Amino acid sequence: MGDGRRLKEILDEKGINVRQMAKRAGLTPSTLYAIVQKDSNIRFDWALRIANELDIDVNEICSASPFSGELKEDEVYPTIKDTKGLLDATRVKGYLKQSLYPLMMLYGKVAMPDVDHMLTTFYELDDEARQEVIEIMDIKRKTHSDPKRVKDIKNIKGW
Repeated sequence: MGDGRRLKEILDEKGINVRQMAKRAGLTPSTLYAIVQKDSNIRFDWALRIANELDIDVNEICSASPFSGELKEDEVYPTIKDTKGLLDATRVKGYLKQSLYPLMMLYGKVAMPDVDHMLTTFYELDDEARQEVIEIMDIKRKTHSDPKRVKDIKNIKGW
């Protein structure tokens, strides 16, 4: 079974048609219809949008998810280039190597779609709302921190 058939099953279970899902995920209906009808594999970035809208794990609908199977260090290194030099590949690679990769090794790749959703949602907010989210997280961290996770994160070089 391909990704399209599994997606159609989930949409049917949730009472959502392909056109509605396409609109919610920011895809064209014809693209999503083609995936479902041909039982094609779904591009990961599209699958992530759909999974976030359906509140499911991306691995349920995407056989090509980079967040399944064994994690390899080179999987988290993009080659982003920015004409202003702000996000050149070296800086991004260094940042990811020192922060994202160690976190992924601690908590696994399956958590990364949640992180992606959280970051995407965070940046959709205006400045005031983003500041409120940070304040709420600080409050929650005071009463809901996991001491083992705090220790593990502090052991990451540079944190």
